[in-house]
Amino acid sequence: MLYIGAARPRSGSTTVPTTSPDDVRIGALDGAAMVRERRTTQELVFEFLRDAILSGRLRGGSHLVQDKIAQELNVSRVPVREALLQLESEGLVRMEAHRGASVVWLSAEEIAEIFEIRSILVTAAIRKVIPCLTDEQLDRLEQIAVRLEERDTSPAMRARLNHAFNSILFEPLNRPRLLALLDKLKREVDRYLMSIPDRPRIGRRELVQVCRARDADRAAELLHRHLEKASECAVSKVRESGIPS
Repeated sequence: MLYIGAARPRSGSTTVPTTSPDDVRIGALDGAAMVRERRTTQELVFEFLRDAILSGRLRGGSHLVQDKIAQELNVSRVPVREALLQLESEGLVRMEAHRGASVVWLSAEEIAEIFEIRSILVTAAIRKVIPCLTDEQLDRLEQIAVRLEERDTSPAMRARLNHAFNSILFEPLNRPRLLALLDKLKREVDRYLMSIPDRPRIGRRELVQVCRARDADRAAELLHRHLEKASECAVSKVRESGIPS
């Protein structure tokens, strides 16, 4: 059974501290104090655990024991269970009978498949959305693109800005199920890239400029190439790490 202490970073390492599947102290992770002090709702517990998973502080295979989490965060079991169920719906946590919850770790083949699906859906979506984007939406996209280029933007904030960018970009589609699926697929694979400093990054401002020019083919090409490179990077990372699912 696993119980929640933050793994110590290696001497001289600049990587984000992570936990092993059998050494996980939820209460020791960044942000836990805020949850305890505010006696938070399910949403805050969910966001705290999701950020810990996406940042790599909770690694694949880590067991998430409801009673232990509730005790260390000083909340009841109900919001913890609801948060875990929501994380399961996003593909970040696996709930199994008699085994409880654990952080999902996808195989290299699963990650490659998700990126392939994302590429098909995103390139089709961008071709439809470009003629419908307004100048006001394009201005908002450019503002977010500038924020994403700032060096002091934290990983958690970068994830939120990316989510906001994609939400605005595909807002004119008026296809909530498609957007929810794209968001879910993105969350499932983003964390495999978080710890890679030189991971592929799409040129957001270039994408905005192409959208302003109403060049759907060029926009689709930019997104496809970005996802292709990101897939290669994530797959290599998983194969090198050897972390079990």
